[in-house]
Amino acid sequence: MNSKVIKSLYKKEILDVLRDKKTLLMMIVVPLVLYPLLFLCSMYLASSIMSESTAHSYSICCEGVDDPKAMENFIFEKSADYNYEFCFIDSLSMNGLPEDISNEEKYTLALQNRLIDAYIIQTTDDTDFRAVYEIYFYSSDSQSNTAASMISDMLKEYGEYVRVKNVSAAGLDPERILDSVKYTFKDLSTHEETVGSLFGYIIPFLLIASVLMGAMYPAIDVTAGEKERGTLETLLTLPVKNIELIFSKFLATATVASGAAFLNVLSMGIIGGYFYGSMSAATDTLKDFSIGVYVPAILITLVAACLFAMFCSALCLFVCIFAKSFKEAQNYTTPVMVVMMLAGMAGMLPGLELNEKTVWIPVVNVALLIVKLFSFKFEAALILEVLVANLAYSLIFVVIMARTFKSEGILFGDGSEGIHIIESRKDMKENQIPGIGDLILLFSVLLIVLMMAGSLLTIKFGLVGVILQQLLIAAITLLYGWYIKTDFKKVFAFNKPQIKNILAGTVMWAGAYIIMNIVALFLAMFFPESADAADSMVMSLLDNSNIVFILIATALMPAVCEEIAFRGFLFGTLKNRYKIVSAILITGIIFGAYHMNFVKLFAVGILGAINAYCLYKSDSIFVPMWMHLLNNSFAMILAVKSDWFEQYIPFLTAEHYSVPQMLILAVCGIVLTAAGFILFEYIGRKKNKAK
Repeated sequence: MNSKVIKSLYKKEILDVLRDKKTLLMMIVVPLVLYPLLFLCSMYLASSIMSESTAHSYSICCEGVDDPKAMENFIFEKSADYNYEFCFIDSLSMNGLPEDISNEEKYTLALQNRLIDAYIIQTTDDTDFRAVYEIYFYSSDSQSNTAASMISDMLKEYGEYVRVKNVSAAGLDPERILDSVKYTFKDLSTHEETVGSLFGYIIPFLLIASVLMGAMYPAIDVTAGEKERGTLETLLTLPVKNIELIFSKFLATATVASGAAFLNVLSMGIIGGYFYGSMSAATDTLKDFSIGVYVPAILITLVAACLFAMFCSALCLFVCIFAKSFKEAQNYTTPVMVVMMLAGMAGMLPGLELNEKTVWIPVVNVALLIVKLFSFKFEAALILEVLVANLAYSLIFVVIMARTFKSEGILFGDGSEGIHIIESRKDMKENQIPGIGDLILLFSVLLIVLMMAGSLLTIKFGLVGVILQQLLIAAITLLYGWYIKTDFKKVFAFNKPQIKNILAGTVMWAGAYIIMNIVALFLAMFFPESADAADSMVMSLLDNSNIVFILIATALMPAVCEEIAFRGFLFGTLKNRYKIVSAILITGIIFGAYHMNFVKLFAVGILGAINAYCLYKSDSIFVPMWMHLLNNSFAMILAVKSDWFEQYIPFLTAEHYSVPQMLILAVCGIVLTAAGFILFEYIGRKKNKAK
C-alpha cells in the first residue's frame, strides 16, 4: 500500500465525516453532555422520590387490635428511625361515609376515596392463636402502595418488640433466648475494590454502546452515503488500489469511533470525579479512598476501547457496504447494535470471566476485560490477547471489504442482494436467485424456530418433536423460496443423482467422518462441557425408543430437511453469487454454527462443507442428503448399540486415542476424503468429454 495515497484518502474521508453534524453530535454531545446530565437527573429523581415518600404523612386505620394505643405509640416512636410519618384515624372521623354499612365496607370506601392510605385488621391464627395483622391497600395507588410497605416495616419492628416483651414477662433473658447465635460480616475488600467492581459492571455496557454509535454514523456516511451522493464511482476511477481506498475509509471511521471512546472514558471520569468530590465534601468516610489506583485500569481500558472502536468500525463498514441508501444502512446496523449491546452485558453475568476460552469472543472479551481491570486483576497475557484479537478481527474485515469492493453487483447492484420478500409478489421476476438479504432474513427466522419452537417441541414431544422441528425448517425454507419465485432447479438442485456420484460421496463421507471425530475428540479435551452437553442431549432422546423410529427422527428427517435449507437454499444462493470455494466454506461455517455447540461448530462444519462440495460436483441435492443420512444413522447406531461396538469394534467408541492411533486415523480419513475428491474429479472430466 502507498502511504501517501492512504494519507490523502484518509484526509478526504475524515473531512467528509467531520462535516456531518450528526457525527459530531453523536461523538461530542452524547458523551460529554448526555451522560453527566442523565447521571445527575437520575440522582435527583431518586432523591426526590425518596424525599417525597418520607415527607408525606400517611393516614392509617386499625381494627380489632388488642392494644391500639400501645401500637400507635410504638409506631410513632419507631417511625422516626425510618423517617416515616403516620397519622392514625378512627372510623368516626371519616366524613361523608354511610352509617349503615360495616366497618370493613367503610374502610374499603375510605381507601377508594383516598380518605386513608391503608388500614390494619387484627385476626387470630386458628392453629397457634398468634395475632395476625392484615394490611389492606390499593396497589394501583402509589401512596397506598408506599403506605402498605411502610406499615410492613413497622409491624416487623412491633412483632420483635412484642416477642421481647413476652420473653421478659416469662422471666427469661430475651437476648440469650432470641439471639442464641450471633454473626457479623467482615468485608476484606478495600473501598477501591468495592467501587471498582461496581464500575466494572457498568462501564462496559455504556462504553460499548457509545463506541458503536460513534462508529455507526461515519460508517454509513462513507459507504451508503457515498452511493447516494454518487461520489463512490468517482473514487473508484482514481489510480488507487481497493485495499488503499477501503483502508482509508476504515481509518477515518476508526478515528471518529476512537475519539468517541476517548470522550466517553473522559465523561465517565468526570462523573466519577464529581461523585467522589461530592461524597468527600459530605462525609469523612472517603478520606482514605485513593482514586490513583484506578489509573492503570483506566489507561488499559482506553487502549482496549480504541482497538474495540477499530473492530466496530470495520464491522459497521462491512455491513453498510451492502446498503444502497442511508436509510437501508441504518436498517442493517440496527440488528448489529442489538446483538453487540446484548454481548456487552456479558460482564454482568455471574460466573462468566475472561479466560483462554472467552478471550477470542468479540465484544464479550472487551466487556470481561474491563471487569477484570477494575477488579485490579492485571493478567498481561489475557490483556494482550484481547487487544490482539480485536486488532486481528478488524484487519480481517478490512481485507474482506477490499475483496467485496471488486464486486460491482454489491456496490452498484439494482437491489438483487436485498430482501425480495418485501416486494409485491406480482412484481417479482420469475426464476430468480435469492439475495443475501433473503439469506439473512430466512436463517434468522430458522434460528428463532430452532431456539424457541424447536426446543419446546423437543422437550414436550421428544423424538416426535424432533420430526416436527425438521418439518418446520423445510416448510419455512420451501415456502420462502416459492413466495419469492426462486429458480428451484438452479438453487435447490432437485436433480436425479447418478450412482457413481453417490458412491463417490459415500467414500468422501467415510473420510470426513473420521476427520470429524478426531476434531471433536481434540476439542473435547479443551472444552469438555461443550462435548458433554452435546452427548447428554443426544442420549436424552434415545431412552425407551424404537431404533427405527430413532433413525427416522434423527437421521432421515435432518438429512432431507436440513439439506433443503443449508445445501439447497443457502449453498444454492451463495454458489450463484460468490466463488465456489467461498460458498462452500460459508455454508460449512453456518451449518456448524446452527448446531449451537462449540465442539460441533468445527466437526459438523466439516461435514457441511464437504456436503456442499459434493452437491456442486454432482449437481444433485440427493447426494448430500444420502451422506447426511449415512452420518446421522451411523452416529445413532453407535450410540444405541454402544455395548456391541465396545466389544467387537472398540476404536469406534473410544473417548480417547493415543497420538499414534490419532495419526493413523487422520491418515485414513485424509486418504478416503482425497479418494472421494479424485472420484468426483474423474466423473466430472468424463462427463465433460462426453459433451
